[in-house]
Amino acid sequence: MISENTIKVLKKMTHFKIQQIAYCGHHCSYCFYDDCSGCRSENPTCSYANLFEDKKCPNVTCCKSKGIDGCYECLELSQCEYGFFSRKDEQVAKATALFIQKYGLIEYDKTLVASMHNGVKYPEAFNALNSVQKILQLLESYKS
Repeated sequence: MISENTIKVLKKMTHFKIQQIAYCGHHCSYCFYDDCSGCRSENPTCSYANLFEDKKCPNVTCCKSKGIDGCYECLELSQCEYGFFSRKDEQVAKATALFIQKYGLIEYDKTLVASMHNGVKYPEAFNALNSVQKILQLLESYKS
């Protein structure tokens, strides 16, 4: 039997990992950019946000203006080409946001971990697919 304390610790860990999922859908826990604590942290220094003069990610700004927790809560997500989703060389964020919209944050976290445990490199292998649909298919192939 699992103790109540263990359950509390596990819930806290899950909450922390879920909070590491960026507004756009990227998972900050596995980011290549070591100097950032994630866009939800008190000191966000996301590599994408640094491309802008104000150092603010357009996706974060958009979500906050709409009062939503992430792009994955937006009804316009599938057609969105704003911020990170405007980049034709980067399809991972859009695919992961769509996956979260369909299956939820916890399932996304579990699926991403399962794919990496099976040797899939995040985000490199995802980027190599260069297709929202192919990335979604890859994620869905590791969904429990």
